[in-house]
Amino acid sequence: MVSDYYTILGVEPTASRAVIEAALARSQPVWSSGTRNPKTKHTCQSYLDQIPTLRQALIGDLSARAAYDAELAAAHRADREAKLDKLQKLIRLRAAKGGLTVSDRRLLRDEANKLGLANDDLDRLAETIPPKPEAPSPDDSPDPLADVLDPVMRRQLQIALEHLRRRDLYDALGLLRDAPAQEIAHRAEAERQRWMKKSQVTAEKTAWLEVVTLAQSHLNTPSSRARYDRTLQQSAEDALVESIQFAVQSLPKLDPGTRALLLDEAAEAGIAPDRADRLIARACKTLGVVRDLAGATPLSPSLQATPRLLRCRSCSGVTQFSKVDQTSARAVCRHCSASLHWVCPVCKKSHWVDHPRCSCGFHLELREPLLHHLDVAQHAFRRRDYVASLAHLKRVQELASNHPGARRGVEKIKEKVAEIDRARSAFEVARAGARLVAAKAVAETWGSLVDPSSPDYRSAYTEVTRALRDAQALAAKARRLDRSDPAQARDLYRRSLAIAADLEESKAGLAQCPPDPPSELAAVFSDDRVRLWWSPPPPDGLGPVSFVILRKPEAPFKHPEDGLRIGESATPEFNDPGVISGTSVSYAVRTKRGQAESVGAVTVGPFFLLGEVHGVRVETRSREVDLSWTPPRGAAEVRVVRKRGAPPSGPADGDRIDALADQAHDRALDPDRVYHYGIFAIYRMPDGRATASHGVFVSAQPHTPVHPLDAPSMTQEPDGRITLRWIEPSRGIVKIFRTSRPLPFPPGTRLTPAQVASLEADRLVVDAPDHAQDEPPAMGLCYYTPLTSWGGSTTIGHSAVYSCVTDPSDLRAARFGVQVQMRWRWSPHGNQTLVVFRSGSPPMGPDDPSAHLETVHETDYARQGRYTLTLPPGEPGPWHVVVYALAMVNGEPVTSPGSEPTARTLVPGPHPEITVAYTLKKRRLGAPKWSITFRTEPPGSPIPPTVLVTHARTVPLSVDDGTIAAEFPAGQDAATFPLPPGLNLKLLRARIFPDPRAEPSSLPPIRLRHPEAGVVRA
Repeated sequence: MVSDYYTILGVEPTASRAVIEAALARSQPVWSSGTRNPKTKHTCQSYLDQIPTLRQALIGDLSARAAYDAELAAAHRADREAKLDKLQKLIRLRAAKGGLTVSDRRLLRDEANKLGLANDDLDRLAETIPPKPEAPSPDDSPDPLADVLDPVMRRQLQIALEHLRRRDLYDALGLLRDAPAQEIAHRAEAERQRWMKKSQVTAEKTAWLEVVTLAQSHLNTPSSRARYDRTLQQSAEDALVESIQFAVQSLPKLDPGTRALLLDEAAEAGIAPDRADRLIARACKTLGVVRDLAGATPLSPSLQATPRLLRCRSCSGVTQFSKVDQTSARAVCRHCSASLHWVCPVCKKSHWVDHPRCSCGFHLELREPLLHHLDVAQHAFRRRDYVASLAHLKRVQELASNHPGARRGVEKIKEKVAEIDRARSAFEVARAGARLVAAKAVAETWGSLVDPSSPDYRSAYTEVTRALRDAQALAAKARRLDRSDPAQARDLYRRSLAIAADLEESKAGLAQCPPDPPSELAAVFSDDRVRLWWSPPPPDGLGPVSFVILRKPEAPFKHPEDGLRIGESATPEFNDPGVISGTSVSYAVRTKRGQAESVGAVTVGPFFLLGEVHGVRVETRSREVDLSWTPPRGAAEVRVVRKRGAPPSGPADGDRIDALADQAHDRALDPDRVYHYGIFAIYRMPDGRATASHGVFVSAQPHTPVHPLDAPSMTQEPDGRITLRWIEPSRGIVKIFRTSRPLPFPPGTRLTPAQVASLEADRLVVDAPDHAQDEPPAMGLCYYTPLTSWGGSTTIGHSAVYSCVTDPSDLRAARFGVQVQMRWRWSPHGNQTLVVFRSGSPPMGPDDPSAHLETVHETDYARQGRYTLTLPPGEPGPWHVVVYALAMVNGEPVTSPGSEPTARTLVPGPHPEITVAYTLKKRRLGAPKWSITFRTEPPGSPIPPTVLVTHARTVPLSVDDGTIAAEFPAGQDAATFPLPPGLNLKLLRARIFPDPRAEPSSLPPIRLRHPEAGVVRA
C-alpha cells in the first residue's frame, strides 16, 4: 500500500490548504509524543522529519502540489497493478485443480478486500475460470521456523523496503545474494555518502539512509548475514505455505495439476523440490487434504537421487538441470528468462551457474561486482570523471588482478590525465603570457577532456573569456577612434593588447592605426631642386615610419589629400628635382607606417623658386677669363658682376660685365691677379618686380694654361716602397693622388678646388718638387696621377699604374689569315691572362671599351703550347695586342699594370701580301757550301730582312724555336745569299723567318712558302 502525505495526515486529496494546515497542527504533537515509545520512536521520528517536505509539497507552491499529486497518482497506479498481479496469482493457485468453488471465490473475495480491490476486479479476473463443487478441508498447524529475525524487525525492514519499492536489502544495494562481504560494505558506504551529500531532508533520503543502516547492521558480519538470508528463505517458505494453503483449502485431495503448479511456485521462489514436497505434505496434512500420489507424476530417478538444481542468480528460482537444453549456450531460467550460464570476465569462458569458480581462479560471486565497477568506470570515463573511473578500475583490479579491460582502462586514463595536464599547463603558460586567444583555444581543448562543469575549468574559462571580452571591447572602441583620434586609439589598442597580447584584431588595428604627422617643415631651392627637411613625430613604438611628400603648384594645400604624391622618404629629408625655377610651389608631408598614413600633414608654401645657374666653367688665358654656364629655366636674364679682394655680395656690388644668357668674356685683366665673379639669375615676379637669385660665385686668375704632366716613373726600393719621379713644371705645385681606379677625367682637365676636394683618393706627401715616395698596397692595383695647381685651378696629368701582379713577357705572334698564333712567358702571380687587342691603335688598358678582350687559362695554353686568336671580321688592322696577367687577390680580380714592353706586339692587317719562297742549295764542286735563293710573287717584289733558324731535332715553327744560324738583309726578287761556312743542313732542320729585330711598321706583309711541304705560313 502506498503511504502518502494525505493518508499520513488523515485528509482527503481534495482538502483545502486550511484543512491540511489544521491536520498538520493536530498531528505534530501526536507524533512528538510517540517518539517516547521505543516501538514507535523510529516511525514517529520519520514522520517528524518529513514535516518540512510535506508542508512545502501540500501548502507551498501550487505547482509543487500538482507535481506531488501527479507523482502520487502514478504510485497508486503502480500499487494497484501490483495488487492485481498478486490477486491473479492467487486465482491461478485456487483454480489449478480445474475450477473455482464457492468457497474459493469467497476466499478470493476476502483476499481482494484485504488488498483493497473491489469485487468487480475479482469477477473480471476470474471470469474465464469454470466453477467447481465444494469439498471439506481439515485443519492443521505448521512447524516453528529456525533462527531468523524477529517479526518487529522484519516488519520494519518490510516498511522501509516497500517505501523504496525494493525486494530486499541486496536489491536495495544493487547486489546479488552471493555478493562478497567487502563489496556489500563498499556499496553500502557509497550509497550512504551519496545520500548524505544531499542537503535537503526528504522522505526518500530518510528511507534510503534507514535501508543503508539496516544493510550495514544485518549484512556486515557472516552470522548476521546468514540470519538475514535464513529470514529471506523463511519469508519465501511462508509465502509458499500461504499459497499452498490457499490452493488446497477445501480440496478433498491434492490433484497433480495443483501439485505441479505449487512445485513451480516453489521453484520460482527458490525452494528446492524436496523441500517444497515436504511443505505441501505438511499443509495437506494440516488441512486434511489427501495427497493423490497415485495420480501424480512420479519423480524421475535423478530427482529421487538428489537432482542437480540450477539456481538463477537473478530471481533465485531453481531449475532442474535435466529440464534445460544442456547443449545450448543460451539455456535460460524458466521463471525470469535469465541465462543459466555465466561468462568469466577474465578468460571469457562460459560455465553453468552452479559452478562457483572458473578454471582461471575467478569466483562467480565477484562477477557482478566486477561488472558493476567496470560499468561505473566506463560511465565515469564518459562523464570525464577520471578520478572516479580510476578508483572503480582499481576496484576491478582488486577483484581480478589480470583483467585486460581494467588494465587498458587504467592506461587510457593515464593518457587522458597526461593530456589534461599538458592542456592545463599550456593554458597556464598562455594565460601567464597574456595570450588569451591561445589560452581560450587551449581551454576549449581542456574542456573537451574534463567535465565542463568542474569548478577549476569553469573558473579558468570564465576568467579568460571575461578578460578576452574586455580586450575585444577596447579594440572595438579603438576602431571607432582611429580616424578621429589616433593617439587615443593607439592607447586603447595597447590596453587591449596588455590584456590579450595575441588578439589579432588589436594587433592589426594597432598596425593600421594612423601615425602622428611630422612638424616644422622647411624648404630651400638650390641646384634646380627643392630640398625639404622636417621634424619627425615622436616614436610610437610600432615600427619604423616613412614620409609621403606631396606637391601642389601655385596654391596652398587645402586638405591632406590635396596635391600630387611625388615620393616617399625613410629619413626626414627629401630632394625634389621635378620643379621649374620661376614658379611657385607648396609642399606637404605625411607620416606613413606600413599602409597607414597620418590623418594630418605639415605644409609649407607656396614660395617662389629662384633657380641658380649651374655647370659654371671657367677658362683662363693671359689677361682673359671666359665664363660659361647653363641658365635656369624661367630666368629673365643673367647678370655677372666682377670684384677684386672678396666675392660680390649682390648683383649691384662690383663691376658689371656684359654677358649673354649662357656665357661671358672678360678681357684686359691684370695677369696673375685673382678676380671674384658673381653670377645672378634675374626673375620677373607676377607683380612685375625683378628679383635676383642668391648667386653663384667663382674665382679666376688669368694666366697661361698649365700643360698636364707626363706619367711619373716608378722605381722599386729594397724596402718595398716605390719612388715616383716627374719633371718639375715651370709653375704650379704638383700633387700626387693614389686611386684604385683611373680618375673620371682625361689628362689636361682643369678642376676647381671644390672638384678636387670631392675626389675620392689618397694624397701622397710630396717632400720634393720632382719626386715622392709611397708604400703601395700589398695586394691589388693602384693608379698614381699627378695634379698641377696654379691660379685657382688644378690640371690633371697622365697616370702611372702600379700592380702587385707582374706582367707577362716575351709576347710573340704569327698571323695565318684570320688567325693569330701567340706565345708568351706567363706571370708568376696568376693563372689567367687577358688578351686585349685593338685595330689601328694600341688599347688604353684592359678596360678599354673599344678594344676586344679574351681570357686565357693556363691549363688551356699548356695543352696546345700556344694560344690561337681569331680576329674579328670587318676591321682592317693592323692589330695591336697587349697581354695582362689576371689574379684573384682577396676575392677581387686584379690585373697587371701592362707596363712591360715585351707584353705588346703588332699583328699586320690584311694588306696585299707578298709570297716569298726560298730554296736551299749545296754546291757540287769545291768545299761544301750552301746558298739560299729567294723568289717572290708577284715577281720583282721586295724581300724584308730575314733570318735562318735551325734546330737539331724538329722543324722550327718560329724564331724562338731554334738558333739563328744566319741573317739576310732586305733584297729583291731572285736574290741569292751564301750561308756561313761549316753549316751542314743535312744534320739540322732549318727554316726562314722575318728578322724579329726589324721595325714592324717598316716590314711589308709577307707569306713564306717553305720548301719541304709547300705549306704557307705567315
